[in-house]
Amino acid sequence: MRDAFACGPMAPGACATAIVDLREWQPWRDEAWSLLDASERQRASQRRFAQDREALALTYALHRLFVAGSLRIEPHAFSIARDAEGAPHLPGMTLEGRNVRTSLSHADGVAAFALCALGPVGIDVEAAFRAAELPGIATSVCHPTELESLANFAEPARSRALLALWVRKEALLKAEGIGLAREMCSFRAAAGAEFFLAGSARELPAACSVRLAMLDVGERWTAAVAAPREAAVECQQLHPLDAPPSGRSVDGRSLYVS
Repeated sequence: MRDAFACGPMAPGACATAIVDLREWQPWRDEAWSLLDASERQRASQRRFAQDREALALTYALHRLFVAGSLRIEPHAFSIARDAEGAPHLPGMTLEGRNVRTSLSHADGVAAFALCALGPVGIDVEAAFRAAELPGIATSVCHPTELESLANFAEPARSRALLALWVRKEALLKAEGIGLAREMCSFRAAAGAEFFLAGSARELPAACSVRLAMLDVGERWTAAVAAPREAAVECQQLHPLDAPPSGRSVDGRSLYVS
């Protein structure tokens, strides 16, 4: 699996993000488990259904490879801890003297990762078909002024806008490290808006702020990241070439980045 994965190094002033289609990585589902540490294997093993166990193992393995590739270190040279909410963090990991922070999201066969050394980061991704499920909970997701704005949209544009709002708010709450402790309907989350983070289980620096950005991930998914305002957000879609463990590589490469 390590031979089938590669990504460019992260610049110190960047927020690196990546999207992976987990179905493309199914040929490596057995090998993925060997990249996990004991706690990751336990978390993945606790899923009830085999499909969910495999998806989570692939997500954890690809996340580890993403962090390792972005920082140019070996996959087993660092630990990935998790807080009470299950959110990952990188204890002791620094880049040019700054703490490196990470975030991940996975849903319906897709995973998204973020990495940044400038401050807190949060990422969220959802499959586009989930938009049809959200209108019924719009009042729980939207601030009253957002509900007013959405009323001007006709379907299916309204549902798509609601899904975009959902992933922005999820990304923001992850960056702040508070999960769903704050109700989504209590705040607004426009694309490009800047937010000062009030507190986190991971000791936010004073006067820390993030900016929300939608990620260009195609029509099948909707994704957003909350990253420090000064960070240059970079997004990669990482695909293995047609080279499963028993197959062949193409031109000596095993992955391309788009």
